[in-house]
Amino acid sequence: MLRIAARFEELYGLIPWESHGDPLDILILTILSQNTNDSNRDRAYKSLKARFPSYEAIVRANVNKLAEAIQVGGLHHQKARRIQQVLRVIKAERGTYDLSYLKKLSREQALAELLKHDGVGKKTAGIVLTFSLNKPYFPVDTHITRITRRLRLVKKRQDPHDVMNALVPDHLKYQLHLHLIRHGRETCKARKPLCAMCVINDLCPVPEKGLPKDD
Repeated sequence: MLRIAARFEELYGLIPWESHGDPLDILILTILSQNTNDSNRDRAYKSLKARFPSYEAIVRANVNKLAEAIQVGGLHHQKARRIQQVLRVIKAERGTYDLSYLKKLSREQALAELLKHDGVGKKTAGIVLTFSLNKPYFPVDTHITRITRRLRLVKKRQDPHDVMNALVPDHLKYQLHLHLIRHGRETCKARKPLCAMCVINDLCPVPEKGLPKDD
């Protein structure tokens, strides 16, 4: 894992950690990102904030109007209900729309707090932990799943979050997450991976052969 991370750092550069925003904002943004691309996620979030500028306004909104505001992100009715439910639970438990209390918890405690919300899985929770709270947790998206399976780091029936969080040291989780996503988009593509130009070609068991069969 360290050799792979070092190759990517040499190719893509060092990425120091920086906060990507308030944890509740990041949670809502990440819910909107589910099953869509970054562009549509950002458009949906911008539309949401324009139509409903406060969390209270989102909670009080007609769910169909809320879904309409985020339609560009796909699965809009499901996401609208999910966002309202998450906000209602947070307000009921904390008395305010605020997740800053997570900063005082351990990573494991904060992860458990996030996972208790319907529709919040390890990827969504991990993004909040890593990108907002600086509590290193390795979120796994489709690009990372593809690459780690090709590298035989993760088998099909394994939970990629459990495997990668055990394999990747905390100080590399943020950077390697971003490097793997970039590598998946630019080189280790789903249908036609560019194996000949891959910086970790010699470390890959199946160059130019696609996904390995499960052992």
